[in-house]
Amino acid sequence: MQVSYILPIKNEFYYIALVLDSILNQDSLYEYEILIADGGSTDGTVEIINKIINSNSNIKLIDNPNSIVSSGFNLALNEARGDIIIRVDGHCQIPSNYINCCLDLFQN
Repeated sequence: MQVSYILPIKNEFYYIALVLDSILNQDSLYEYEILIADGGSTDGTVEIINKIINSNSNIKLIDNPNSIVSSGFNLALNEARGDIIIRVDGHCQIPSNYINCCLDLFQN
């Protein structure tokens, strides 16, 4: 089973490293991908993402020219390969057991 995390974002400079770190540190053994749909960030968010991408090939940055959250989500969803889709906001941090709890509830 593969999990696709989708993050529609714009200008999350202060938070994007934290949210990506919280996803990358999940206790889960599932395969995953992280799809980030950026709506034209101008605050250095993309530069932070690109640095993190250099050390993690499971992260993909997608251009969202409409700058609308729903458009970004749909663009990423079209590219998602996961069996399970998890939407995460660009300024959130999720607990390390988040995906395991979600999948436990889903399977029950």
